[in-house]
Amino acid sequence: MLNHLIRWSLRNRAIVLLASLIILVLGFQTGRELPIEVLPDLTKPTVTILTESPGLAPEEVEALVTQPIEHALMGVNGLSRLRSTSDIALSLVFVEFQWGTDIYQARQFVQERLQVARESLPDGVQPYLTPVASLMGEVLLIGVNSADGSRAAMDLRTVADWTIRPRLQAIPGVAEVLNMGGGVKQVQIQPEPWRMQANEVTLDELEKAARHAASNTTGGFIDNGPQEIMVRNLAMTVELDDIARSIIKMSNGRPIAISDVANVCWGTEPKRGEAAVNGSPGVIMSVVKSPGFDTIALTESIEAAINGLQASLPQGMEATVLFRQRDFIDSAIGNLKKAIIEGAVMVVIVLLLFLMSLRTTFITLMAMPLSFATTLLTFQAFGFSVNSMTLGGLAVAIGMVVDDAIVDVENVFRRLRGNARLKEPLPKLEVIAHASGEVRNSILYATILIVLVFIPLLGLSGVEGRLFAPIAIATIISMIASFVVSLTAIPVLCLWVLQVPSTENTPHADGRLVRLLKSMLSKTILGLSLRQPIIVIATASLLLVPSLMLFPKMSRDFLPAFHEETAVVTTGAAPGTSLAEMEIISKAVEHQIRQVPEVHHIGRRIGRAERSDHVVPLNNVEFDIDFKKDGNGRPLKVVLDDIRDRIRTVPGTFSIISGPLSHRISHLLSGVTSPVAVKIFGPDLATIARIGEQVRKVCKTIPGLEDAKPDLQALIPQLRIEVDRERALARGVSPGQLNAQLSTLLGGSTVAQL
Repeated sequence: MLNHLIRWSLRNRAIVLLASLIILVLGFQTGRELPIEVLPDLTKPTVTILTESPGLAPEEVEALVTQPIEHALMGVNGLSRLRSTSDIALSLVFVEFQWGTDIYQARQFVQERLQVARESLPDGVQPYLTPVASLMGEVLLIGVNSADGSRAAMDLRTVADWTIRPRLQAIPGVAEVLNMGGGVKQVQIQPEPWRMQANEVTLDELEKAARHAASNTTGGFIDNGPQEIMVRNLAMTVELDDIARSIIKMSNGRPIAISDVANVCWGTEPKRGEAAVNGSPGVIMSVVKSPGFDTIALTESIEAAINGLQASLPQGMEATVLFRQRDFIDSAIGNLKKAIIEGAVMVVIVLLLFLMSLRTTFITLMAMPLSFATTLLTFQAFGFSVNSMTLGGLAVAIGMVVDDAIVDVENVFRRLRGNARLKEPLPKLEVIAHASGEVRNSILYATILIVLVFIPLLGLSGVEGRLFAPIAIATIISMIASFVVSLTAIPVLCLWVLQVPSTENTPHADGRLVRLLKSMLSKTILGLSLRQPIIVIATASLLLVPSLMLFPKMSRDFLPAFHEETAVVTTGAAPGTSLAEMEIISKAVEHQIRQVPEVHHIGRRIGRAERSDHVVPLNNVEFDIDFKKDGNGRPLKVVLDDIRDRIRTVPGTFSIISGPLSHRISHLLSGVTSPVAVKIFGPDLATIARIGEQVRKVCKTIPGLEDAKPDLQALIPQLRIEVDRERALARGVSPGQLNAQLSTLLGGSTVAQL
């Protein structure tokens, strides 16, 4: 069968060459159009339910919000795992489905179950589904700041929310833009209890007046003969004086305005996080892409939009890219190009030295683009994406792809030389067909063995299968494509390109270098092995035993360390640390990081953003560090060690350094941003905290786990006010009335200075 394929290709060489040319053109075009991602999508089909519940402690969030949602979702069709996080005023429920589940159908299932859960949630609490995105979908971090300090932080946030974010969300492929820092600007009416008491104004009356102070209403329509006129009551305003002059009620003929009992001013929503860019207050924008879009093309579109917006931003305001996922992709593609170039150079050197022919070198090199073009077309046909793993598979296959062509070309070249020395040479086509047929079985067996080596990777399940299967797929397809090319295109190229050497110029079948190497080999290693086989086998066995003994001592990780051009430093303080105190601590840590000369940009994120599923406690700060790319600095490992030594000098903190990709993969595997997590379950938080502290002490004694830290936000410091119901009954006060009085005492806000 294989002989027939070789002979058919030689007889129909014009068709084969035309098909090869078409494959090269289509493969080149496909390579430009295939979506490129940093890694395969490692996230199971997951629906994330985010519920904001202002004013609730973590225990109340868990009991009143998270548990009702979890109970409603139990047993949903295709459910694989249900995870949840209950933080201050926030509930996150991650509903994971089995691999292969249609994500949009899964979202429909979840929406149906949420209709039941909404009935049991507290008033005003509404869960919603976050947009469809992958954990690895954060393609850009953009910092917006005022380098000269001329713009207030909340003004920066306003521009980021209402100017930059709508422009970026209009780009196809952008799933979500999350802004963090600066504070959402709002008009605040801050009650003064003593003035309220003097004017006999209750909090309910003030709240009602505030609702009516800035609102539009409709009065229906008026028929005016042939014309219909719409009636509108326009009271919407953002002028502080207009709101302050709004009336609350009439008291003894005297109007009492909002300004009589409260201060009206601009402020920000209660914040659970803050951000800074290069040491100055700012906003960090996280751009998340939708699945299936090309990261490189999307990044170019976003950066073009940012550059276009720069001129329209207020004076003194600038937008800076702090992190680009594309950098890692560019590095992977650069490594593949380097491997292809190095492989091609080595092939050229070897072939020229051993065969002394430029024509054989050209034919062999053509096997690489033909094989890889076929691989890319197969990717497109089956819906595969190009990512670091598939690029790694192509890099692995380079040597094996060239090997198939070398075996075929070398044997054809040798047979043509031998045929030239015959008195009656055979036809060139017949010699090439016979020479290619001689090595067809060897190439077939080698291809099958290599494919069999990679097939077990296709049987891996879960995250391992999603991560390593693309390597196997890329390698297997490349090897099969190389085998077909070696039996079709290579013999045709040999027929058209190789020239039959004359008898006078080829007294020997081999060149001088080959004859020299054969002579040296037969007189040394090969001769010794044939004369003393027992000694050779015994020596090899003695070397094998110690090598096997070293295997258990080798480090074993799920993934090798990524070579990333940016870094993430996560610094934590004691649970319950306030936002103001964390800003002081983070400035001290950032000052130490800034002392490293290779550091270029630093983005600082404390806590979490509003309506974000990336939950970080308030006592944690993340530094996104971008390094200078001048190439004259120290190696990255030395720089990271320098940063690690400097930040350890800040007292009362513990820090972990990782790369952005490693940071997110750890979160994917364990649900937390660390590669190793010990989870403790039980009904009593105090007991859990005590056991957690014991586990932490044990971990610190283990090499590599010295930075172990507990993560139990439910035990943050709290001012607990418990109602004495008997005394409340005697005084005719209900718990709800007591809550209203406490709210008035604290200024009507969820945050108060005590």
